[in-house]
This record gives sequence, structure tokens and C-alpha cells, in this order.
Amino acid sequence: MQISEYQNIYENEASHFFYVGNHFVILNLVRKYANSVNHNILDAGCGTGLLAKKLQLFGSVTGVDISPEAIKYAKKRGVNARLASIAKLPFKKATFDLVVSVDVLYHQKVKNDRTALLEFKRVLKPGGVLILKVPAYNWLRGSHDIVVHTKHRYTTEELERLAVMVGLKVIKASYFASFLLPLAILKRLYESIAPIGNTESDVRPAPPFLNSFMITLYKLESFLLAFVNLPFGLSTFVVLRKTGKRGTNRV
Repeated sequence: MQISEYQNIYENEASHFFYVGNHFVILNLVRKYANSVNHNILDAGCGTGLLAKKLQLFGSVTGVDISPEAIKYAKKRGVNARLASIAKLPFKKATFDLVVSVDVLYHQKVKNDRTALLEFKRVLKPGGVLILKVPAYNWLRGSHDIVVHTKHRYTTEELERLAVMVGLKVIKASYFASFLLPLAILKRLYESIAPIGNTESDVRPAPPFLNSFMITLYKLESFLLAFVNLPFGLSTFVVLRKTGKRGTNRV
């Protein structure tokens, strides 16, 4: 990710509909599938740290990120953040009840997504939950992907196959932010027809009314996700469980 984007995220993360909406969806998934509070939680790829701070509602949170710039901002928020790669986590086996990884696996610095998932599995306790969210559809790549150093955008089916490959049980798999997909397609088409001189991030302040409306749509989708899986969207996620009984080391 370009260094300037960390400051952009830090300044917009608390108010921009993309982050507010995504965090709302992730926190609701934690409430539904992690079952209780007082968890030991890992935010794997914590970025500037606001989601990690929100996850403190559910227990003790440790964040890791490969970027020193991200760690600087996360610590500024008061997050217990460590410099580390998700491909080589500095924790013992079966340390965490919950691992959350949001918009990390897609990144160019993640050389092997299977290796990363095996690390998530290793540090999870038996019975622990992994919530993994990434951008959807590789054909939707655009200028924003250049700014944030996207390697690959995923389908839900790809995430499910990865999970099965490393031996994690799929509890739920779905797209979301479906209402944003048509807008993203139009933007990418425009970029292909009339490319801009400089690449730019999609994260920019939105008019207050539009921002509030988009947050409401995210909340509506989060409600729907409690009952159904969505067939398309700008993002995709899986909720996975490490098999085995709590209190044992059996995988």
C-alpha cells in the first residue's frame, strides 16, 4: 500500500461509509459466531487499528501488520500492535479464540494465501473461529487496486476452496456490499475508457447524506446476512472454524 494511503485511512476510517459499514458487518459476524466475550483475539493485518479497537468489546486484542506505518497509526489509537507478517505469526500454537483478517489476504505482500491460512489455523485454539474478508472479483481491478497494491481479488468459491484445502470448516460464506457493485463496475468501465493520469484511492470523503445512506445500506445487508447468503457484492467473506474440542490441542 502506498504510504500516503495509511494517513488517508486513518483520517477517514471512523466516518467513511466503507469502513463504518465493513466494521458493522464484521462485528455482527463476531457476535453471531464467536458466541461469547473475554476472547483472546488476533486482528491479522490490523492496518491503522480502528477495527482492532472495536474488537476490544469482545476481549483482549492483539494486532499485527507488516507495515511500520500501519503499526504507528494503530498504536496511536491505543492498540496493542506488533510488526509481523501473517505468513509467519510470532505466536505459539493455539493462542487465539478468534482471528479476524480484513482486506489482507489479497495484498501483494502475501506471497502465498494458503501459507497465511495455515498460520491462522496454527494460532487458533481448537474450536476457534476465523473471519476472513477480502475484495471480490479479480475482473473488478481498477486504480484503487494499484494504490493499495492488490495482488488478487477473490470469489467466495475461491475462499471456500482455500479453507477446505487447509482443513478449516466453513460455517458461512457470502458476498456483501452488493449495492456498491454496480457503482464499482461503472467506475472501472470509466477508468478503462478514459484512464486518469494518476492512480487514486476510492476512499474519499462523501457528502454527509450519501455517507449516512450508504451506512444504512450496509446495516440492512448485515441484517440480511443473518438469514441468507448474498450471491454477489463488492466484498466476500468466510467464517471458518478450527475443528477439535476447546481445551485440547487436537486439530
